[in-house]
Amino acid sequence: MPSVQALTTKPAFILTMVGIGALLPSLVLGPGATHSHLYNNMWTAHFGEQMAAGHLYERWLPKSFEGLGAPTFYFYPPLAYWVSGGLHALGLTVSQAINGAGLLLLIASGLTMHAWLSARGTYPLLGAILYMLAPYHLYNFHVRGALAEFAALVWLPLIALGIKRLPHRRGLLLLALSYGGLIITHLPLAVLTGVFLIGPLMLRRIWLEPRAFLPGALAGVIALGLSAFFLLPAATLQDHISTVLLWGPGYQATDWSINNTNFTMFTGPALALVILAWPARSFWTVLTIIGALAAVRLMPFVWDIPLLNKTQFPWRMMGIVEFTAITALLSCQLHRIRMVLAAGAALLVFAYALMFSRTLDALNHPVDYALIDRIKPDAPEYLPKGFDISLVEKEYRWTDVRKFRALPRGNEIWVKAAGHITIHKADFPIWRVTRDGSPVPHKGPLISFDAQPGIYRIERLTTWQEKAGLAISIMTALLLLFTQASKRGAMPFAELRNALPRERKNLRRIADS
Repeated sequence: MPSVQALTTKPAFILTMVGIGALLPSLVLGPGATHSHLYNNMWTAHFGEQMAAGHLYERWLPKSFEGLGAPTFYFYPPLAYWVSGGLHALGLTVSQAINGAGLLLLIASGLTMHAWLSARGTYPLLGAILYMLAPYHLYNFHVRGALAEFAALVWLPLIALGIKRLPHRRGLLLLALSYGGLIITHLPLAVLTGVFLIGPLMLRRIWLEPRAFLPGALAGVIALGLSAFFLLPAATLQDHISTVLLWGPGYQATDWSINNTNFTMFTGPALALVILAWPARSFWTVLTIIGALAAVRLMPFVWDIPLLNKTQFPWRMMGIVEFTAITALLSCQLHRIRMVLAAGAALLVFAYALMFSRTLDALNHPVDYALIDRIKPDAPEYLPKGFDISLVEKEYRWTDVRKFRALPRGNEIWVKAAGHITIHKADFPIWRVTRDGSPVPHKGPLISFDAQPGIYRIERLTTWQEKAGLAISIMTALLLLFTQASKRGAMPFAELRNALPRERKNLRRIADS
């Protein structure tokens, strides 16, 4: 058996200790009143209850909005809450499950960064620690409570490593699985990663090795296919919810600029990361500069692109910028750039100070969990289409649904007199009203219909999007298994030459430095 001393020198042990230290305030005092503490609490509880009952992926949240229900996870990626919900299902309290998920995800991000930098041969343990302790990375957990975005940062090093390994089969597999994982973890960051990380890395890889194009493209198709069980319903059912609140004022990237973005938390660190990446003068430096400029919206027209505008906050780029900057920095001989290190660290001190202050505020702010459990104030963008959005409180976005409390509830309604009936359930395409086994026309935003005396039943349907998405994901998984079952090594259409020209070897050596 390995000695204790040998165990404590292993990267996994060291990174676990770093993770515990980084999350210690929350581990001791609880997650606190973060920006998203409402949703973390409700969604972890929901997944925990459903997973304990044997339901891995229940997209409909029946308790949301005081029992009106919400189709939250038809649109919100599930992976982070599979982790926290799974821990809750195993017996942890909701708060313990959120902290446990945060710790596991933070350690996982360190391990993936260690794998990436090990492949490059550039200070893997130091880089993994820096990535785990990067200011925006920790800010996502301690202040924003953005558990899904926090989880998404696990995938960035694996995506880069997968591209580096193309055109070999292991590169295709890693890229497909990691980008597919990112899609079902955090969709806005998946979009930004596709544009600002995968796109440039693939272009460079194809320039160095043209045979990387086809396996890279196939990896993208496989990633989309694997995530289709989530992605297809999310993309095609948005007309049935209040998307006007999803991209309302303050929730579009074009609403932000360097003038209204927090300088200490975003602009200052963006500048610090550029300074730290500068000595490398490499491809990674360029990616850092482009990402930093985009994060504080100093790149003209980029955020006017509709798809990018819908990622809501340009400073979501900071997670990508931290990854590229650390990669660039650790390709340098650190003892020769001490002044640069000092300058970058000095700028980051202010960000850490602000994060510490806001973390204390969140930890000390009282949270009425009993009230949250009673009224379940879910994200208002998941209210049904046509809902009166004047009932949504503007600052904290709680929805006042008290006037609906007296409506009849349940999936079986006994109507004694003819008339128009409205029941206490949000409308969505998964619901069908029947009488004596025959469908009855109904409409929203709350399920309502013209009724005659009799018993009416509200039945759950599976949408074609769910069926088709699941079928695509299953077929894609089978395709992936088939490609892996054939001869190992490079893809058949991407066999490497026995000998590369000397110039290309030199070019690759320079590019990988």
